[in-house]
Amino acid sequence: MAPNECNEPAATDSSAGLFGTSVTLECLERKLQKVLDTSATFGSKLSTDQIGYGLGFMSVMVRLKPDWQGEKADELPKSFAVKIPSIITMESFAKQAHWEEKFKDSNAENFDMEEHFKSFAGVLQSAHASEVTFYHMIKKDGLKLQVPKCYLAEHFGPNGENGLLIMEDLGNIATTKPIYETLSVESVKAVLENLAEVHAYSLQNDQWLSNPDLKMTFGKFEKQTSNTLEHMIRNSLNILKTDHAALFDPLIDRLVEICKEELDFDYTDTIHEKLGLPPVMTHCDLWSNNMMWRKTEDGKGTTGELAAIVDWQLVHPGCIGEDFVRLLCTSAGTDVRRDHLEELFQHYHTSLKAKMGKEPPFTVAQIIHAYKHLFRYGALVVLPGLEGFSQADLGMMGTENVEQHRQDVINRAKCLVDDLYEIEDELALEKA
Repeated sequence: MAPNECNEPAATDSSAGLFGTSVTLECLERKLQKVLDTSATFGSKLSTDQIGYGLGFMSVMVRLKPDWQGEKADELPKSFAVKIPSIITMESFAKQAHWEEKFKDSNAENFDMEEHFKSFAGVLQSAHASEVTFYHMIKKDGLKLQVPKCYLAEHFGPNGENGLLIMEDLGNIATTKPIYETLSVESVKAVLENLAEVHAYSLQNDQWLSNPDLKMTFGKFEKQTSNTLEHMIRNSLNILKTDHAALFDPLIDRLVEICKEELDFDYTDTIHEKLGLPPVMTHCDLWSNNMMWRKTEDGKGTTGELAAIVDWQLVHPGCIGEDFVRLLCTSAGTDVRRDHLEELFQHYHTSLKAKMGKEPPFTVAQIIHAYKHLFRYGALVVLPGLEGFSQADLGMMGTENVEQHRQDVINRAKCLVDDLYEIEDELALEKA
């Protein structure tokens, strides 16, 4: 692939980097002209807006609306979603959420915010390479997935030129659900059907397993980012106990004790081997903000119709239960997770069998077993998000019924802890 050309000096508005990045309008115009096979230009009335702030920490998302002028202008797409890998969003959100002060208050030893940002910058290229490779793969092999159409997917260049994704803009028809709104059984099934498509492909093809750009597991990510999540987990447990004592004091103490030992996120990378399960292609970050749903007719809400699964930066060979835990802990209602688990996994298994044209290499019981083995880490990853995003000043709880939304989210966190203890006790009995 030719080196990316998106590191041009900022001289005029069209050559200045967008939203603090090095990617320019001149660069985007040139690249879109090439992939769309047109000489049309952006025009003077184009617009750019940063979208999805706070919903993804390793990229800047931009809605680009060209004012196409020239050859076949009326036939060209009117809007694009541009994904620019960058830690700028994380730095901005961290300041707004007062991360540094919180870590100091929680006595997090040796935590340096600047080093934290540097470590994330270090894994950015690997994570972006995973997503670029994934989009190339599904286009080449024709996977029938609900993902945005990708016009351009470029790796970082050899001289540090910025990587880039240019996709269709689904903003007019779809959006993410707010974190305080949970998925129904039928909506979860729609996501599981898409996972079945990915898993069927990965179980019937093995060349992807040796692709060096599909290796960014969660354990590797955590190590290369200086165990940042481990700090965030311990900090969030302390905040839950002090700020929501009625629910978490002393409930959270057992989990605090568990987390005093070093958390072994490598466990999530290898558990499929220990359980005798084949690896499947794993999204690894399947939560509310990475799923887009069709909007209601008035555009003010969302339906249960899945429009797209996005953000494949951590795709890797993993355990069948990894995405299921992430999905059900972050996005499904507590009643859905507790009362419909076997129904959901049976639906997935039936869908996978149909896509493979034969019996899958694992049973529903094995899926549930893997899910329970991964639940501890799935819940621990989720708790900092539920605690952090519930803060009213971050704007994640909507504009109406804010306090009720906050309480609903914190109650979900409490139910996660309850379920975690129940599963931990069950697994302990198995070992006895």
